[in-house]
Amino acid sequence: MSETSSASEAPFAFGDRLRHRDKPEWGVGTVTRAEAIVANGDPTWRVGVRFPNAGLKTLVASAAPLERVEDDEPTGAPGASAMADAQRHADDELLGPMAQKKLRDAMAVLPERCTDPFKTIEQRVELTLELYRFEASGGSLIDWAVAQTGLDDPLSHFNRHELEEFFERWALERDRQLVRLLKESHGNGRDVSRLIPPPIAQRLKRVRI
Repeated sequence: MSETSSASEAPFAFGDRLRHRDKPEWGVGTVTRAEAIVANGDPTWRVGVRFPNAGLKTLVASAAPLERVEDDEPTGAPGASAMADAQRHADDELLGPMAQKKLRDAMAVLPERCTDPFKTIEQRVELTLELYRFEASGGSLIDWAVAQTGLDDPLSHFNRHELEEFFERWALERDRQLVRLLKESHGNGRDVSRLIPPPIAQRLKRVRI
């Protein structure tokens, strides 16, 4: 395994396999892009890496402890390279399903800012209402999936039918969150129903929690 820190040329190329030293649970990722940037006044590189157990991550080469995984790296023992390669593929196969499960679980989760108990009810209502900009059709569905997963291309992991099903469950959770907030506001004498647009208020009448 080798490491590079040069800022004068791209430290990694498309397709290179990398490991994040501080996040070994992410598995061995693959470089998708590298671009020159300036961070804190110093030239460095922004690197996009798709990890099997963490999805696509954008990292700054001068700050992230990235290590290149060399398939032909000398190890000092006959057959050791082949054993390491076999182990790497075994790790990726184990991490892949875990990553898929985490992605699927994430599809129904609302942003933390909408449920943050340290925000006022009014703030949580307004933040939840912002989520109604997403729709289960066209480019809006893809925009939602990108925002939900952080993936550049959600269709590389799920087909459109799956995204539509995920969106339906997420949208129900979004509606339930507003209903919960309305009940909470009634309970403490701070009615926030005036903040709910009529079309959404009508929709909430069909929600059961």
